[in-house]
Parts: sequence; structure tokens; C-alpha cells
Amino acid sequence: MDFPRIDAGQLDQWCSHHLGSRIVAERFRSGRLSVVIGAVLADGREVVIKVRKPAARLEGCFAVQSLLHASGYPAPEPILAPTPLGGWTASVEALVEGGDEFPSSGRAPWPFASALEALVRTARPLAAGVDLQPKPSWNRWDHDEPGAWATAEDVEQPFHSVAGPDWLEWAGRAARDRIACWQAPKVIGHGDWFRENFRWRGEELHVAYDWDSAIVETEAVIVGIAAAYVAPSVEESAAFLAAYQEVADRRFERDELETSWATSLWLRGWKSKRQVVTGEPIRSLSENEAIRLSVLAGL
Repeated sequence: MDFPRIDAGQLDQWCSHHLGSRIVAERFRSGRLSVVIGAVLADGREVVIKVRKPAARLEGCFAVQSLLHASGYPAPEPILAPTPLGGWTASVEALVEGGDEFPSSGRAPWPFASALEALVRTARPLAAGVDLQPKPSWNRWDHDEPGAWATAEDVEQPFHSVAGPDWLEWAGRAARDRIACWQAPKVIGHGDWFRENFRWRGEELHVAYDWDSAIVETEAVIVGIAAAYVAPSVEESAAFLAAYQEVADRRFERDELETSWATSLWLRGWKSKRQVVTGEPIRSLSENEAIRLSVLAGL
């Protein structure tokens, strides 16, 4: 994929025009599917500028982040909606620093489940009216490509063009079929509920980043995605799913819970398939784990 290459002069002019203030210092540049730039403006504001390919879904992501911030959820304050920058599009949010990598309880599931439930509950009114399609490849279990897997945005070779292993292909197909059977109202969630996207103060979420990963899905799928990220072992996932249901004050139906397990299986399988395609060892899912997850998913 093409990667945004934005020189300092171009960015400075863009900020002067759209933010009314030039850049006096860059704090950092990072990113994989986009370029994320931390900058200090002449008027004293510290901002994050995110540059990536234009996509209609980015407007919806900005709307989700705006609603969450306005409602008191710890998402960075949005400053500028997606706006052209050369052949790319860029948005701006306030820079939020500080916080710890983990809650004070470490890897315990409760803080992560609480933060996710608050997100789903807060953003629920927007779910029926926001366009967040297409989902990122690692969430797109319902893709229309051949085979079990959606091809990653930053990998040129289609995933279906690389064979096997057989157990992984079976798990991907079976998980997709199981997820498709669950019909329920859609909610808004975060499709990259990854530990590096959070900072904490004690047990409270200080800030959550990467709102380009906002998606609309059933709650079972949203929770299954989160479990695959913050609770990667089968035992940790079981604890996370139990914690989420307790925070939400409801028990998932059997089919709903199996859908969450199937989603975790598909996502971990997708990450494993990416490793196969790029010539890496499979690290994200073992055959034994796939068997255990498939049983929990009712496959």
C-alpha cells in the first residue's frame, strides 16, 4: 500500500490554513496504516495529526469520537474533521499524554470490560445512523473475498492465494458461519481494543486512542474482538467475557456467547493467516487453541 509521505513544510502550511496556527515543533511521528504526528502549534496547542488514505468511513469515526468526548468518555478531543491534505486526508485531535500502560490491577479483565461496556452504552444512540463501512480487514469476517480471510490493507498478496494450514482454514470458515448465524441489533465498538491503545490511572481509563477503528457490529462480535486482544488465552478470554456480562448486568444467551467465542477464533485466526502470508511463524493461534475455541463456539 502507498504510505503517506508528508514533508514538514506542507504540513506547516496546512495547519496554518486549517487550524489558524503554524507548527513550531514536532513531538513524534509514528504509524503503520497511517502517519500519526504529534505537534506543538504556535498558539500553544499540542495536537495529534493523523494522515491516511481518504475513506468515507472516517467521517463516521470522527462523529463517534466527537460523541464520546462530548459525553465524557475518555476519547481525545476532536479538533478538525477529516480534511484533504494533498492526495491524503487528515484529521486533528488534542494530544492527551500521561497515564499508565496497565490498570493498577494489571491484566485483570474488569477495567477493560468496564471501559468497553461504557463505550458501547455511550455510543449506542449513534449506531443506527453512522456509516463505518467497510470495517478494517481484521474485523471484516463478513468480507466478499474468496476463502476465510479478508486481505490486510498493508499486504499486497491476497490472503486466499496462500495455502493452509488446513486446520486454520477450517477454523476460519467455521467461525465465519457461526458469526453469521447470530442476528441482533448493532452497536458501536472499537475494532482494535488493543492494550497499547489505552492509558490508565489506577483502575480508571485515562484515554483510549485510535478511533479510526470504530465499527458497527453486534455486541457479541464487539466483545469477542476485545477478548481476542486483551485476553488472548482461552482462560483469560473466559474471565473477560464473564466480567463484561457482569458489568453490563445481563447474561449472554448461549448463541450470543458462542458468537463471541467464534469472533475471537476468527480474529486470532486472521492474525495467524497474516503471519503465514508474510512468511512469519504462526504465533497468534495454535491448532490446540483453535480446537478449544471451536468447541466453545459450538462448532
